[in-house]
Amino acid sequence: MLPPGPKGLPILGMLLAIRRDPVGVFSRAAFRFGDVVYFKIANRRGYLISNPDDIRHVLQDNARNYHKSPLYDKLRLIIGDGLLTSEDGFWLRQRRIAQPAFHHQRIAGLANTMAEAAQEAAASWRDVASTGRTVDVDDEMMRLTRTVVLRTLLGSDLGPFTPKIDDAWAIVNQYIGESFWSLGIADNFPTRRHRRFVAARAVLRGAVEYVIAGRRRHPIERLDLLSMLMGAHDEETGETMTDEQLSVEVMTFLLAGQETTSLALTWTWYLLSQNPDARARFEREIDHVLDGRPPEYSDLVNLPYLRMVVDEALRLYPPAWGFSRQAMSDDTLGGFGLPRGWLAFVIPYALHRHPRYWSEPDRFDPERFSPERSAARSKFVYLPFGAGPRRCIGDQFALIETHLTLATFAQQYRLHLIEGHRVAPWPLITLRPRFGMPMIIERRT
Repeated sequence: MLPPGPKGLPILGMLLAIRRDPVGVFSRAAFRFGDVVYFKIANRRGYLISNPDDIRHVLQDNARNYHKSPLYDKLRLIIGDGLLTSEDGFWLRQRRIAQPAFHHQRIAGLANTMAEAAQEAAASWRDVASTGRTVDVDDEMMRLTRTVVLRTLLGSDLGPFTPKIDDAWAIVNQYIGESFWSLGIADNFPTRRHRRFVAARAVLRGAVEYVIAGRRRHPIERLDLLSMLMGAHDEETGETMTDEQLSVEVMTFLLAGQETTSLALTWTWYLLSQNPDARARFEREIDHVLDGRPPEYSDLVNLPYLRMVVDEALRLYPPAWGFSRQAMSDDTLGGFGLPRGWLAFVIPYALHRHPRYWSEPDRFDPERFSPERSAARSKFVYLPFGAGPRRCIGDQFALIETHLTLATFAQQYRLHLIEGHRVAPWPLITLRPRFGMPMIIERRT
């Protein structure tokens, strides 16, 4: 017996609806049909799961039975077979090699670089703030996080690829995001859209190979993540990464580290602009703790409301809005048999707004992440970085960067969304603002 679910169209099932509005379709289905919802999406079948016990089973307790779904083949077109896309023994080997580079103490050691980049970017806003000119905060945060990733990950710029990288990633993100739910029949047709994608992918790969080749030619002792990865080895076998494997992982960290953090910042600025009481409390905490000096890593422990603001922004607008796993053998979820080869869909965007787990789920309320209110909440209903052994390896990197950036800018500026601007989530590979985020920057005194 199958669980309940939306009927969809003959043959295509829910494909057209999912392509139009994936976060809306998954959210409505989770709220209407219950913990386990049957989906047919063209030739793919699977269950959308919303119960934290089932999610824990798929992502943690029985994770060996669940591989990244065939949908991730699209991502392999960009980055190759690395930590984000590989499986089994190869994935475990890569994770063991990379893990020490992402130890909390090492990431904390990069915090000064993050803070300096934020201070430089904030200083560049002074002229803009004095004129009342509009800026697209989405673009501004992308530029900042790219700077941070280049300095902390690569320790250098991208040479001739630097001015091309943002446009290339935008093209790749949109192409993969819009074709994620396609049948794949026309994906490789030599259309203008496909040619632009191939050219953009070549730019991204060329940029990474340029940096790695330069480092091999001129090895310098650095504290950046690339040096850590180049010097890392598997403690069990002594193996290190080849240049091809390094290229894949650097591509992963370059894109994931830039894109997801910039979106977390953009959505946070938007939510603060719409919630003046929360923004006022946020500013008071920063002013009190920092007393006008630039924030440092050691200050973050004394900024609990800042952490709650970020957690709440990631709840409402998780950059990694959804993912899926494919069952390698038959399993049971919520009392329903899941056949081998079928998918388990986990959609943080829907889960984070589920009224069963969150009171007034659409309301921005950082206090819901206070220690008292979080104590009894299952960690498997809040998944901005995934969970289990495949949890994002760079979660602490992203959070430290986000906290330092927000504290730095909020000391000096207050951001206001342009009146009447339409804000809508755009679920591509990541959850982008479909129409950008134009804001007016006000200088705080």
